[in-house]
Amino acid sequence: MLRLPAWVIKSCFISALLIVPLFTSAFAYTTQITTPRVTASLISEHDSIVPGQPIWLALHFDIIPEWHTYWSNAGDSGNPPTIDWHLPAGFSASDIHWPYPERLPVGPLMNYGYSKQSTLLVKITPPDTLDPGQTVTFFASANWLVCKVECIPEESEFSLALPVTSADQQSPTEWASVFREARQRLPQPLPWTADVGVEPEQLQLNIDLASIDTQQLEELYFYPASYGLVEHAAAQPHRINNNTLTLTLTRGDLRGQALSQLDGLLLIRERTADGLLTRAFTVAAPASTAASTTSSAPFGLILLFALAGGLLLNIMPCVFPILSLKALQIVQTAAQAPALVRQNGLIFTAGVVVSFAVLAGILLILRASGEAIGWGFQLQSPAFVLILTWLLLAMGLMFSGVWSFGENLMGLGNQLTGRRGKTGTFFTGVLAVVVATPCTAPFMGTALGYALGQSSLTALLIFIVLGVGMALPWLLISLSPGLANWLPKPGAWMETTKQVLAFPLYATCAWLLWVLSQQIDQASLLFAMMSLVILSFLLWTWQKLRATPHILYKSALALLLGATLLTTVVQLQPVVSTATATEGERQAFDPLRLEELKRNRQPVLVNFTAAWCITCLVNEKVAISRPNVQTQLREKGVVYMKGDWTNKDPQITAMLKRYGRSGVPLYLLFPGNGQEAMVLPNILTEGILTDALQQIKTPN
Repeated sequence: MLRLPAWVIKSCFISALLIVPLFTSAFAYTTQITTPRVTASLISEHDSIVPGQPIWLALHFDIIPEWHTYWSNAGDSGNPPTIDWHLPAGFSASDIHWPYPERLPVGPLMNYGYSKQSTLLVKITPPDTLDPGQTVTFFASANWLVCKVECIPEESEFSLALPVTSADQQSPTEWASVFREARQRLPQPLPWTADVGVEPEQLQLNIDLASIDTQQLEELYFYPASYGLVEHAAAQPHRINNNTLTLTLTRGDLRGQALSQLDGLLLIRERTADGLLTRAFTVAAPASTAASTTSSAPFGLILLFALAGGLLLNIMPCVFPILSLKALQIVQTAAQAPALVRQNGLIFTAGVVVSFAVLAGILLILRASGEAIGWGFQLQSPAFVLILTWLLLAMGLMFSGVWSFGENLMGLGNQLTGRRGKTGTFFTGVLAVVVATPCTAPFMGTALGYALGQSSLTALLIFIVLGVGMALPWLLISLSPGLANWLPKPGAWMETTKQVLAFPLYATCAWLLWVLSQQIDQASLLFAMMSLVILSFLLWTWQKLRATPHILYKSALALLLGATLLTTVVQLQPVVSTATATEGERQAFDPLRLEELKRNRQPVLVNFTAAWCITCLVNEKVAISRPNVQTQLREKGVVYMKGDWTNKDPQITAMLKRYGRSGVPLYLLFPGNGQEAMVLPNILTEGILTDALQQIKTPN
C-alpha cells in the first residue's frame, strides 16, 4: 500500500484551504436553477456584507414567453411564490417587497402576476458583531407556480455566500441594475386621503387627487390585497369630480362580510412630455361613515328573527333528547318542591343564555383573528365530536341504571359544585345549547348571518336573544303556576320514562359516530368506538365499587378513564378524501366551477350541508333525493353541486357569509338566466323544491 510522506499530505491540505475560497468567491453573487420555463436566481445587490447595515437580496425569475408567475394576490387562480429563509444566528429577513404586477386574463378569469421577469426583494439585516474577513452563507427554500394554460409547481434550494467587509470595500454587483428597476416598481404610500363607501354589491373607492393633473390620467386600476374583496375580472369604471377620483369596484366572494378597510394597490398611468409615467401606491382606505351594513333589515326585525329562531330550536331533532330530560325534571320538581319550579326555570334560562353568550364570544374572537368560522364550527373538530359522544353515552347509561352519580336527574352537574339541584339545572341548559349547534332553525340563519357581520356588542345581543327564545317555553312554564298544574303527577312512570329517554341519547351517539366517520380515517374510528366500550365498562365498574371505601379503586378507575380518553383523542387522524370533482350527477362545490356555469347560463342547485347537520340530512332525504325532484333536475339540465362543511372549508364559509348566513343548511338555486340565486328555505319539502324548479325553463 502506497504511503505518502506527511509533508505531501500537509501541502495538499493547505492548498485545498487556499483554493476552495477562490471557487467560493467566484460563485458568491448568485446560485441559479434553470427549468424548461424559468431561470430562478438568488441574487444580491452588493458583493459583501457590512456589519449592522441591511443588504438587499432577491429571488429573480427570467420567464420564457407566454408563461408567468404570480403576485402576492394571485387573483382568480394561482399561488404566489414563497421563500423560506435559513439564516445564520443574529440575521433577520423582511417580508417580500412585491413590485406592482400586471393583469393576466385567462379566459373569463383575471390573474395578477409577472411575465418575462420578476424580482422579489427581501431586506436582510445582519448583526453588528460580524468580523471582517469571514464568509456568511444564506440558504433559502423557494416554491413558485409558473403557468401558461397549464400550471407547473416548481421549487429549489438556494444558497448564496458573501464575505464580510467594511463599508468602503463594498461594491455593487452585476445585478445592481435589476434591483434598481425592481425598486422603481415598488408601490409607495398613497400621498392622498382615501376612503371607501360600502354597498351590498359595490365598493366606491374615493381618492382626493389634489396634487395631480387629472386631465393627464391614462389608466387607473386597483389591485386588491387579498382574494374575495373585489371581483378581479370585473370592469373598474371611474369618474373624476373636482379632483376627487371615484373608482367603482364590484364586490367579490366575501361581499357578505363586514368591511372596515379596503387594502390594495392603486396603479396610475399618466401622460407626460417624456411618455407614459407609471406609479403604484399602497391603499388602506377606511370605510366611510356612510357605508351601509351587510343587511338592510331593521334591527328590531333581526331580534324578532333571533327570538323566533331560538324558540323553534326546541322542536329541532338535535335538541329533543336533552329537552325531554328538562321536561321530566320540571315534573319531578313541581311535585316535590313547587316553590323551586320558578327558581329552576330561571337557572335553566341562565344556563342557556350564558352558553349562547360564551359561544358568541368564541365566534367573535375567532372572527377578529381572521378565522373563517360559523355556527356549528366546534362540530368540525373530531375531538369535540368524540367528547360530546362520550358525554351523551355516559348520560344514557346513567338513565338506563348502569351507573349513578348523585340522586338527582342531573346529579352529574350537582357534583360539580356540591350545590344540590341548581348546578344540574344550569348544566342542562348548557348541554341543550351544545347539542343545538348542529341545527339552524327557520329565521335563525338570517339572525346569525346578520350578527357575525356586526359589531361585537350587537352580535352579543342577538345571541342572547337567541338564548332567551330557546329557553322561553320552559321559562313560561316555570313562572306560570297555572301551566305547571297541567303537568302530569309524578309516579312510577317517571323511572320508566327516564329509562326510555336513554334511547334518544344512544341514537344521538350513533349519529355522532357517523359524523366522526366522515372526519377521521378507519383506524381512528375503531379507536373511537373502542373508547365507548371502555367508557361503558369503567362506568359499570364504578357502580359496582360504589360501596368500596378504599379510594385506590376509584382513583385507578379515574386514571384509566383519563388515559383511555386522552389516548383516543391523540390517535384521531383526519380522513384522506379520495372524492373526485364529480360523483355521478353531483359535483363537489368549487367556486370557480360555479362561476363558469353561471357565465354559461347553466342552472345550478347548490346544497351547502354537513354530516353533523341533522336538518341538512332530513332535507336531503325528504326533498332533494325524492324521485320527482331528481327527474326535474335532469330534465331541466340543472347541475347539482354539494358543498360539504363537515370539516372546515374557508371557501364554503365565504359563500355562507356572502348570502348572510353563518352556518348550514343553505340552498341556492341559480336559474341560469343571468339573475342572482334564489335562496331557498332552511327546511325543504318536495313541493318547495319542485315549485322553485318550475321557474327554470326546460332546454330545447
